Amino acid sequence: MNPLIVIEQLLLLMLIMLLGYIVARMKLLDEHAEMNFATFINYVSVPALILSSADGAGITGSKMDSIWVLVVSSASYAFFAFLALGLPKLFRAKPDEVGVLQFVTVFANNGFMGLPVVQAIFGSGGLFYAAIFNIPNNILVYSLGVYFISKGKRTHAIDLRKLLLNPAILSAILALLIFLFEIPVPSLIMKTAASLGNITSPLAMFIIGMSMVRIDIWSAMKDLRLYLFSILRMLVIPALMWFVLRNVISNTVILGVLIIIAGMPGPAMAVTLSTLYGGNTSLATRYIFISTFLSVLTIPLLSLLFG
Repeated sequence: MNPLIVIEQLLLLMLIMLLGYIVARMKLLDEHAEMNFATFINYVSVPALILSSADGAGITGSKMDSIWVLVVSSASYAFFAFLALGLPKLFRAKPDEVGVLQFVTVFANNGFMGLPVVQAIFGSGGLFYAAIFNIPNNILVYSLGVYFISKGKRTHAIDLRKLLLNPAILSAILALLIFLFEIPVPSLIMKTAASLGNITSPLAMFIIGMSMVRIDIWSAMKDLRLYLFSILRMLVIPALMWFVLRNVISNTVILGVLIIIAGMPGPAMAVTLSTLYGGNTSLATRYIFISTFLSVLTIPLLSLLFG
């Protein structure tokens, strides 16, 4: 894998993110537009992107590989949940910081940033596997994730029906069924899904840029502890995972997708859930800012592992 190609793709995404920041700073678009864009991505473009990925799934692996991906992704979340028990103590987190650090240990920006980056590096076949990797993520973020964020704070009942009817989960399951059972889908529908899905990458980064207008950038840049945490979470741990799993997972695309997804920066959902459930919103926003910009360095370094 040529790291220069990865860097170019990431810089392209970062420039779009910068444009989103500038537009929000100039008040050309407000938070209502940001919310509308996010809703469109969640309910339209991401499901379309995932559905269209079923077309390229057979190029990179077999049907058993897709089942294996679901097993491996579930195991990886169990691994990160185990790490979440100890990492906050390692960084001497205060009581009101523990929940957020546990959340960002387990969860990363798999959707808005992960899918576009995986598509850029591994193509549509890799994107299909990334969508399967996100099935446990979308279930756990509203269960285990809410538990972490709301520690010692007000809690809300989890709407299981809403959780299971998440558009990203439904589209990933549908794509998996289409691939496994070779369900014929008219090419016009798949081309429409692909066209809508292509909107996801630039629009998602644009939204992340808009959201950063609410972050105290200078305060975030002075937080050395979050730099160290980001490097450990996004580079050191995924690299160690690669050294262990390269002898277990023979499909290089599956292994690559797992490692790249594991190395993604913090998810915007950390801020959203912190706001809803009384978590440390300031810490969440600072981590997202630092980890997102460090990813321009860490993701290309991870890509060197794949030759």
